[in-house]
Amino acid sequence: MNKQESAQFTIYTAEAMIPGHQRAWVWGMAALAILLCGLAAGGLLGSALIPPQPSALTSANSALLTRQEAINQQLRERIAGLEQALGGDACGLAALKALLPDRK
Repeated sequence: MNKQESAQFTIYTAEAMIPGHQRAWVWGMAALAILLCGLAAGGLLGSALIPPQPSALTSANSALLTRQEAINQQLRERIAGLEQALGGDACGLAALKALLPDRK
């Protein structure tokens, strides 16, 4: 008798007797485990071994930030002018100039 049977499992005495689908499942799970371990190790070692690169966008970001701050300052000045103009006579010349600053 080459194979022993139990109520819960079967013990095969030779590898050739193991059904193909069971062997394929075991090899597939082993390959998947190796792949996942390789991905995890690569991710950990890759981030640990590669030094952080200085960003080429840093100068572009600072230029954009400077431009945005200038625009914000212009908006603050315009808002202050509008508040001052509307605080007095809303139909006066100062209010009209504040509401239409670019018109001549």
